[in-house]
Amino acid sequence: MPLTDPDGTIPVATAKEWAANWRDYLLTADSDFITRSFEIPIVDFQNILLYNPTAQSVKAFIGLKDIGAPLTAQLMLVPVVAGQEVHTLQLVGGLVGDVQSNIYDMTTACPPTCSTIVGDTLDN
Repeated sequence: MPLTDPDGTIPVATAKEWAANWRDYLLTADSDFITRSFEIPIVDFQNILLYNPTAQSVKAFIGLKDIGAPLTAQLMLVPVVAGQEVHTLQLVGGLVGDVQSNIYDMTTACPPTCSTIVGDTLDN
């Protein structure tokens, strides 16, 4: 286990807020949501595998950084171990109950922000 939060993680409270914002947005959504894809850095996957070696899958949640603002969409990745979402990990060297986030988000929504991909892409 790491001594600090792994690269790519976000606080559990932030993840819950973003997911709730997305659900609230969907209740009143119109055609403002234009995000077609998310670019996910490899470090997210590397750390999920490193810190969750027994995970069977990863659950992806859509969230909004700002409620009602569809262009702030984020994709959050949560490891699933033994059928359960694993939101936190025990902090190495910490006291019992000292935990760190295990929810990953370094994603980029496309659009509004995308890296330039040359050649054949599903974003076109």
